[in-house]
Amino acid sequence: MVKTLCLALLISPAALFAQKDSVKLVCPLNEATVVPPPKNEIHYDQEDLCIVLKSIPDTVVKSVGTGRVTNTEFTDETKNGVVLFVKIAGKDYYFWYTGMNKLLVRRNDVVKAGQPLGYVTSGEKIELVMYEFETPVDPIRFLNCEGVLKRN
Repeated sequence: MVKTLCLALLISPAALFAQKDSVKLVCPLNEATVVPPPKNEIHYDQEDLCIVLKSIPDTVVKSVGTGRVTNTEFTDETKNGVVLFVKIAGKDYYFWYTGMNKLLVRRNDVVKAGQPLGYVTSGEKIELVMYEFETPVDPIRFLNCEGVLKRN
């Protein structure tokens, strides 16, 4: 019994890590270029973990996972934005999209992975930030964008 418990404690962290890295999210654009994120103007703050994509020529921004839209917003700086809540392997994730020109969803809408959230003008940029509850996470680790993204 003790050996089994010790073995489980040794295996569990690795198994949890493997599950976390095996999560694959839908790429938000079908064809895009990764561009450098905006400069962090607050120097004492850590760098933002985000991915910035420039559409070439795709203009439909898709949901990375199945979840619920918790907020939509418009600001002059970030244009239209969407906050998406997705539960993955029992953990809460939030995705914040900014830079869309037109939204197709509203607050409290339930969306499926790959469902269009809005549009971006061809050649414009969208930014995607990912949080595991309140902790920033690097979205590039989870996005299934193989063969879709081109490095700038």
